[in-house]
Amino acid sequence: MNIRPHLWLIKKNNRFFQPHARYSFKPVDREHFCQFIREVRLPDGFGSNFKKKVLSSNSNIIGLKSHDYHILMHRLLPIGVQAGLPKDVSSTIIDLCTLFKKICARSLCVEDMRNAQKEVVKILCNLELIFPPAFFDVMVHLVMHLPEEAILVGPVHRWMYPFERYMKKLKSYMRNMAKPKGSIAEGYVADEALTFCSMYLEGMQTKFNRPDRNADDGIPKRQLHVFSSQCRPISKTTVPRLCEKAKKSLEWFVLDNCDEIKDYKSKFEFDFPVGDLKTQFSTWFKYNANISSSSSSSMSSELTNKLTAMAHGFLNAYSYNACIVNGVRFVVHSCDVQRATQNSGVFSIGEDGIPFYPFYGQLEEIIELNYLDGYSVVLFRCKWFKTSGK
Repeated sequence: MNIRPHLWLIKKNNRFFQPHARYSFKPVDREHFCQFIREVRLPDGFGSNFKKKVLSSNSNIIGLKSHDYHILMHRLLPIGVQAGLPKDVSSTIIDLCTLFKKICARSLCVEDMRNAQKEVVKILCNLELIFPPAFFDVMVHLVMHLPEEAILVGPVHRWMYPFERYMKKLKSYMRNMAKPKGSIAEGYVADEALTFCSMYLEGMQTKFNRPDRNADDGIPKRQLHVFSSQCRPISKTTVPRLCEKAKKSLEWFVLDNCDEIKDYKSKFEFDFPVGDLKTQFSTWFKYNANISSSSSSSMSSELTNKLTAMAHGFLNAYSYNACIVNGVRFVVHSCDVQRATQNSGVFSIGEDGIPFYPFYGQLEEIIELNYLDGYSVVLFRCKWFKTSGK
């Protein structure tokens, strides 16, 4: 048929040799890719420990679950194949991984799915130019229908993975290998009875009221945004040694990020045009906040107390090595380097001359500042990376 002549067997000295295919790793590249997977450190609860999935010889990856394959395809494969495969092969694989990442997102855009319908045709055509015909069975061509399916039904309960997990649970009920069906039925009835009874037990932790592993305290509804931060420390509490300069810097950072006192800042700049807002505003604000709290009748008492607490500055500071905020676990970098997971990376969107400029960094310290009346502010001290390329 004269198909893929560069993949035909080569006869040499009465022996046949199979040439290296462009779409496969060389032994050295295979080891490098496995070493890359071994060194991957995912956030807590994001996926499995891939270090345990790679053989000691860096020759193969075994024991992956369905979710691990998702992570491998969505996050790791687009990075790992760039160094070991030709550019046209790696770019096609990256496009396929990006397509699945879009389809598997929690929120879908109809316009993106329509563009994906056009992209999937080009991706499959490029795959047919790279891989041999035996690679293309019916499952590969089913990818063509995934964007249309996502448009019709949306990101709903339409994957088979929950049912596969439930089948594994049913198989775990089997105790008598000679009677598998009856054993599963008995286990299901016992589990259903325990589930029914657990709903009537007060004060006992069950699977219905058990908090998540990374569950944190609820965010209090406060009128000042800076006092609404809430975190659950999960490490030993220490008292950091703060010099006077560091205390002033922390106090000004809290004041500068409080939108509710913008009127006070404007008044200070109007009264003292040449005054230094960073060094002199805190003293001026403390004096004027005390006057406002004693004379103002239109302002709510809760807001007045919070302004007074902020104006007097923080009373003490505590430091943590790890905490949970909004269901996300954060660990300082000095402790994070010793773990199999990585939770010290931070991302923030700020303005540095460019709207929505992204900042990336590492968490160095977690500091909690306590104010009057039990109010507190949690701050992250980070080491930011230079991403502008300038």
